[in-house]
Amino acid sequence: MRKTLWVLMLGLALVAVPAAQASDDVIRHGVDTWTTVSSGMTFTSFNQDPLPADFFCPGSKPFTGKVAFRGAKLATEPASALPAIDTIVERMDDARLDKDGVGYSRIRLLALSLASVEPVDTGCGLFNVAVRLDGAQPTTDMKIVRTTRYGGFYVSPLALNVKVRFEPVNGDAKLVREVSRQISLGPGTRSVWSYAQEDRYTGRLLVDTNGDGKADTILPPASNFLAGVEPAASYSSDSASLDQTATYYYSESAHAWQQYDNIRPIQRLCPYTTCHCNPDPSTWDPHDPGSGCSSSHMHCTQVWITCEAVAVVAD
Repeated sequence: MRKTLWVLMLGLALVAVPAAQASDDVIRHGVDTWTTVSSGMTFTSFNQDPLPADFFCPGSKPFTGKVAFRGAKLATEPASALPAIDTIVERMDDARLDKDGVGYSRIRLLALSLASVEPVDTGCGLFNVAVRLDGAQPTTDMKIVRTTRYGGFYVSPLALNVKVRFEPVNGDAKLVREVSRQISLGPGTRSVWSYAQEDRYTGRLLVDTNGDGKADTILPPASNFLAGVEPAASYSSDSASLDQTATYYYSESAHAWQQYDNIRPIQRLCPYTTCHCNPDPSTWDPHDPGSGCSSSHMHCTQVWITCEAVAVVAD
């Protein structure tokens, strides 16, 4: 069994996090890539701001419906560079962490690709709905807090301009409709980050930012910031704890933090749904379980959170 484990661990795709790098005081600018959960938790509602009568066809009533969305993979070049990614946030500035481990960066949406979970009945037939970014995007401020030498949490409200496109299921191009929206979203719950090595992607990588299905924008180099993965230093149990002088890596295949020298699993991670949902700045808290969410818009993505402590040393 130990021999099998050893072979398995050697075959994992690795993202290295050297201990020496974990003390970086500058979070370099870059992008954070996200996968929208497909459970229908992401939605937009037209109840507060209905589409007008006759929007879809003559005689159609004002549309007040709610549309649930899933992620639709962004077009990239190379095509397989970012599998299953539908949302990209750009951190525009290097964030220098002060003596308290706090730094700031401006952020904006760089790419977004959502599709309705199922067709929507508009009273003029069934329509598929897609959401893309619409022109220049507003910026908001991201607060980054380091709580351990391996990472911490952040607070990142989002603002975005989107284009919602309604396409009839029957394929009638004359009935295609589009509407632009301005959306404000509060920070996501369980907004965790870890230090990361710079080789999460390499070379020239382009992504579709305007929704036409063609990769058009070169991404900046990968940075030392890994959003959505709980930091290794918070992982400890009666049977497994981190050696503060050792070197660890995050295995994307195993979704676990592991130690280099003996390929020992340190901590197992499990997916957690985090939602950008609360537009009220007075209650922005990354540890908020999701109370006070807006009834108009919500966007939910996946992060990786501690779920199992293990300590297996491979001989």
